[in-house]
Amino acid sequence: MPLSGFMQGQCTFNRDYAIANISEWSIMPKNEDALAFALWKVGPIPVSINAAPKSFQLYSNGIYDDEASCDNSKVNHAMLLLGYTKDYWILKNWWGSWGEDGYMRLARGKNLCGISNYAGYVTV
Repeated sequence: MPLSGFMQGQCTFNRDYAIANISEWSIMPKNEDALAFALWKVGPIPVSINAAPKSFQLYSNGIYDDEASCDNSKVNHAMLLLGYTKDYWILKNWWGSWGEDGYMRLARGKNLCGISNYAGYVTV
C-alpha cells in the first residue's frame, strides 16, 4: 500500500545532482566517554532518548537528573547533542518553547534516559 501523497515507481536518482555524499557512518558504542569524544571530533550528534517520563516532558530549567523516572533501557525520542561540561550534556529539542528555550541540560555519567544507547553520525 503506497504512502499517502507518494508515488511508486522507478528511482530517478542522478549522481550529478547530489549536493553531499556520505563517505562513512558510525553507530556509537553505548558509552558516554565515546559519545563525548565523537562530539568533540565530529560536532553535533543525533541521539535517541527516553522522553516518556512526565518530569522530562515538563522540564523547564536546571540540570535534569531524574534517574528514578527515566529508564535508560527504553528510548522513544530524538534530540541533538550539542555540547557538554563535566556535569551535564547540552541537548537541543524541537518541542518549541520547551525547556530552556528549546535546550536541555542532562546529567552526565549515568547514561541517563539512555542518551548513549543509540547515537550515530555520518561524515560527508
